[in-house]
Amino acid sequence: MFRYILLLACFLLLPTAAQAQRPCQHATAFQHIAPTGPIEAVPGQPGQRVYFCGFMVAQKGNTLDLRIWAADPGCAGNLLDLSPQWSFPNDFAIVNRLENVGINSPLGASLCFQTFGTGGLTGMLYWEQF
Repeated sequence: MFRYILLLACFLLLPTAAQAQRPCQHATAFQHIAPTGPIEAVPGQPGQRVYFCGFMVAQKGNTLDLRIWAADPGCAGNLLDLSPQWSFPNDFAIVNRLENVGINSPLGASLCFQTFGTGGLTGMLYWEQF
């Protein structure tokens, strides 16, 4: 009997892969013609994490750089860098998207981004929150 209880306890304590396999189904679009930010793309919710699943960016002509991070609500402070500051070439398009949830923020944090430089940048941030 003890063996079955121990086996059940071990099974219940194992981390589940279900959260790792949750689909990433939300997107926030943006279009900037000048440096902007920080922008709160996904407001933090108490007790929930924001899962960053990637991005799509495109532009023509001079480009803005892009940086993405997790922060306190309102993008005050920096809790976790979710990307470096990317410097993109002129006239390009790039998609970097995960189908399932990826890196995540601390509990209650917001997903924030900022653009730097000159020119324009259009794109989407892919995310999930739970």
